[in-house]
Amino acid sequence: MQKEMQQHEELIERLTLHYTGGSYKDEVARAKHEFFDEAGIVDEESAQFEMRMTQFLEWYLFTRPLEGRETAPAKHALQGGEFGYEPAEQEALESLANTRHSLFEFLKIRGEDVHIKDLFTGKKIVIEKSPVRVGFSREQIFDTRLVPSGDTFVFTKAFCLHPEEATKFILAEVKKLKKAEPILQEALMLRLLKMRYKYEQYKHLKLEHVYTNERKMKF
Repeated sequence: MQKEMQQHEELIERLTLHYTGGSYKDEVARAKHEFFDEAGIVDEESAQFEMRMTQFLEWYLFTRPLEGRETAPAKHALQGGEFGYEPAEQEALESLANTRHSLFEFLKIRGEDVHIKDLFTGKKIVIEKSPVRVGFSREQIFDTRLVPSGDTFVFTKAFCLHPEEATKFILAEVKKLKKAEPILQEALMLRLLKMRYKYEQYKHLKLEHVYTNERKMKF
């Protein structure tokens, strides 16, 4: 498991270098504007800076289709020959290309295993021998991605933990989209992520004024 995780991390680093440099610089600039729109790019001195940039990079690599193409960079890397990789790396790259993104509910930790539930599918998932076992609260809703690894999954590095008080609103929004196309579910998760950013940024606002479908907000 540790060896697989290291291989995944090395491939993610290479994907990042390839799809953020050279001819992709303008693409990244447009993607940043799209991702941080409304919420604003966090200050580099902020404690949240590293996690926000990790969230952006994972969204860019695994979710956002490249302009003029139908796939995000992680899947695009498997096509053609633009992104060079060794035959021995194909399985790991395919796992990254099939990263599962969703909203999850934390259920429990048993030994080294983390038990969670996918809110869109209702499926319960066990992350076996997870190195990430702290920071969760009972029934907490969080946004992350899971990378297939044999018969189980591993967490990616990006997490967005939503406030407990926002649970009712989030569950209501998820209910509307349980049978919807993945693109609409992804749009909801991005919108919720921006709400989380706003809630951090505008601490004087009540949570119900941030986690809301009302368009008019006072800042």
